[in-house]
Amino acid sequence: CTSMLMAFKSGRDVNLFTNFRVMSIDVQGLTGRKIEYTSLPYRSIHAYSVESAGLWDTDSELNLYTRNRWHLAKVEMDFRAGKTDIMQIQKLLSGFIVGLPSDPKMIFHPKNYESTEGKALGLSSFGAVFEDGMKEIDTTDLNAKYHNDLPLLLEEEKILRAFQLARDIFLYTNRRLIDVDTKGLTGKRIKYKSVPYKHVHGFAFETAGHLDNDAEAYAYTTISQVYSNGPPRSVGILKVKQSMLVKYTNVYEIGQLLLEHVIFGKLTKEGAPKDEEDIVINPEIEIIFKY
Repeated sequence: CTSMLMAFKSGRDVNLFTNFRVMSIDVQGLTGRKIEYTSLPYRSIHAYSVESAGLWDTDSELNLYTRNRWHLAKVEMDFRAGKTDIMQIQKLLSGFIVGLPSDPKMIFHPKNYESTEGKALGLSSFGAVFEDGMKEIDTTDLNAKYHNDLPLLLEEEKILRAFQLARDIFLYTNRRLIDVDTKGLTGKRIKYKSVPYKHVHGFAFETAGHLDNDAEAYAYTTISQVYSNGPPRSVGILKVKQSMLVKYTNVYEIGQLLLEHVIFGKLTKEGAPKDEEDIVINPEIEIIFKY
């Protein structure tokens, strides 16, 4: 049966998160008699991002990305800063989009309306302008941080490789690619964008040339990326690119990681392709809110 897990109200409009879908109720007109109900099943969400509010911002943001080429290519939602724990919404989405039936539970700790890992713009950030790629960093502290301090990861999820350039971080977990983009002078506005491996349909990596310091890895998806709402409307396909310094990383190891999760991660033990619905989290998973 359907269960309501989270609900948010903004004026006359309401956003709902159930155990099967994201639902938006848009009340229109002076009288409010015209109402639009939009439903987006979790299985139709191919990528998602949350963005915390900056120092002077009044709203945090949620973006949902699909294969749809028109109105539902990108669904945007705003939430009042200081009234919504945007990272809890991120974790709920992660559970239903990259979670597995084998995951026993999702645990939600008390809401933290000030949760952020912001870093102010410093000299290292300016120096990063002259760097070509990201430097690989240790995952031990990041795994602890994104499980305990900031609920970015699921209980059964772990970071496999991590890269950093100034304040920005790129993560390869055992479920998805995560781009952590820190913005602004204070660094309080941070965007966490997740692309599940199950929606990556091809990949490539490029070694460094004779005079190059960096190599590149590319993940190709079927996710719509809106370049312009027009007219004319321009919609392409999302391509995730990551540059890495070859001094610290063997790019062939990243190619092997993508092979294991993009190709072999979509196969059953018998070698047959999985049905996409088999990978979606069981709606009956135990969800625990600790207040």
